[in-house]
Amino acid sequence: MERYSELKTVSLSDYQSVVESEDVEHFDLESPARLVVTDFLYHKPLKLNPDVGVDEAIAAMRRAHVRSVLVANGEFRGIVTVADLESRKVLSLATSSGQARSDLAISDLMIPKAKLKGVPINVIETATIGSLLQTLKNEGQQHMLVVDPDNHRIRGIISASDIARRLHVSVEINHRATSFRELVEVISSGRDVG
Repeated sequence: MERYSELKTVSLSDYQSVVESEDVEHFDLESPARLVVTDFLYHKPLKLNPDVGVDEAIAAMRRAHVRSVLVANGEFRGIVTVADLESRKVLSLATSSGQARSDLAISDLMIPKAKLKGVPINVIETATIGSLLQTLKNEGQQHMLVVDPDNHRIRGIISASDIARRLHVSVEINHRATSFRELVEVISSGRDVG
């Protein structure tokens, strides 16, 4: 510990009040988009191998206090959310494949990279939260990845639920079916096809 220097401290005798939530930056649709990005330069993402089981993934996500996880085995494969892993789709997939729920892996339920979209980090720097929400709605996705085109790397993630929490509003993103199979899944789950 010798290489670290002690920080300067001050007495609290002159400090009479506590910062209240209205003193904290107010978020609205015109606020900079970068404020709602989980930037992997500053927040290490939870990554799990595609063969991790559903229950193990849910437990790992709860321990890490996250609602989505990157699926990777050296190379990025997709994302999976707690909502995906706790949905009726899990039991439906287990039944149709003749497996037990506990035998399913997150690769069976993830949103594959091919179905995801990304927004370049330089676009985020000049965008607003409202533009991000409109993009999520147009894409029919709850999550959008932020990419670094110069290095061809995933830089961060944007979550509609994080935006809703920051803005203190309800955000409805309707999944868009891109195939007949997805359309059947969407209809059977009761979701709106957008």
